[in-house]
Amino acid sequence: MKFTCEISPDAAYDEVIIRCRSRSDKIRLLESAIENALAGDSELVLFIRDSEYYVPKGDILFFETDDGKVKAHTSDRIYTSEHKLFELEEMMPRYFVRVSKSCIVNVKKIESITRNPLGASEVRLRGCEKKVYASRSYYKILKDKINEVRLKK
Repeated sequence: MKFTCEISPDAAYDEVIIRCRSRSDKIRLLESAIENALAGDSELVLFIRDSEYYVPKGDILFFETDDGKVKAHTSDRIYTSEHKLFELEEMMPRYFVRVSKSCIVNVKKIESITRNPLGASEVRLRGCEKKVYASRSYYKILKDKINEVRLKK
């Protein structure tokens, strides 16, 4: 394995690219280490009425759209976000994945999934009674993300 750092003062933004023949355990470990270093203790600005809160990204269980607003759920609070769901999908660490048209979930916080082959599968979250539903069209993406992030397959 070879490591190269290229300094480009004209670059519009910093970018890390891993070029590999396959996604081996070492590559997954590198991805995880880079992600953790970049995410660190990064926080997201969320709101409850007129108050601004700085919530660690890892504390968020899921985002959902409700009545035209994006809500962020932690185990004990519900915040609103000024961002659209598709923007949050780009901003959040790779352990967040879309599970339906209106929901993004933190796969590290999933406790169980009750599969329903005929409809949406129930996704229960750790440390609370909250649950979300993964639509059939997103179920495989969710399972793949769990394997990638939590089970390292």
